[in-house]
Amino acid sequence: MSRLAVDLGGTWLRYELTGENEACGKIPSDSTGIGEFISLMVKNYGDIDAIAISFAGQVHDGVIISSPNIHVDEPEIEAFAMAKFGIPLRIENDLNCAALAESVYWNEKFTAAIYSGTGLGCGIVEDGEIVHGWRSLAGEIGHVPYKKAPFRCGCGKDNCYELYASGSGIEKWMKHKGCTGTPDLSRLRQDAKCSDIAKMFDEALVRAAATVVTLFNPKVLVFGGGVILKNPDVVENVKNSIEEYALAVSCEDLRIEPSHMENASLEGAKLLLDTI
Repeated sequence: MSRLAVDLGGTWLRYELTGENEACGKIPSDSTGIGEFISLMVKNYGDIDAIAISFAGQVHDGVIISSPNIHVDEPEIEAFAMAKFGIPLRIENDLNCAALAESVYWNEKFTAAIYSGTGLGCGIVEDGEIVHGWRSLAGEIGHVPYKKAPFRCGCGKDNCYELYASGSGIEKWMKHKGCTGTPDLSRLRQDAKCSDIAKMFDEALVRAAATVVTLFNPKVLVFGGGVILKNPDVVENVKNSIEEYALAVSCEDLRIEPSHMENASLEGAKLLLDTI
């Protein structure tokens, strides 16, 4: 038998099949729905006996309840997999999966992971367990009100941290200001017309991090995601600035680290397979 781990983000759907059949790869996340993808995998590898999904959106009790950056074809994905194929499935928010994997990597039971990629998200591990909240919405730092922007977030609001400290936010600001070229922070810093976009990113990220540290009091705060990977200097900026905004005692002995994992969300999904 084989087991399937999936990481469905705003840009890519990555997967890894282990067991009797082995396969891995990635496809654009807008090229197929998650229900369609599972159906294709079962058709091609008919012996799948468990599926775990890391999902870039809000999920609760096996149901996708919101997905600001992803079209969803089967919201009740857990029930879909069981009813159609008889396969048990577990789905978690992608940052919860990332935080779980980072907690194992850093060997620290009190870990927070902030990832800036297409969106901005946060996962919290408390005493080795994912912090879910009542409807599994804990840690949604990207959609905490921050400053008004002249456009809207995928969640519908116009004042989210995600509008300032994410890849999609950078692209929206570039379009608004008429900036051309790639949405790269290091390049924007050198552009007199657009350098304030990078400054806004830095300020929003450190304030978001300070909010997480003050509310959840992690021992290790890990930064990851595509934007962070391409611009590791922003982690140093958080280290140097966070005490200006976070509760001082929450910063004592706090470790702030860049992620060393190639795909923590997928690794977290693989950890979920052990719970099925």
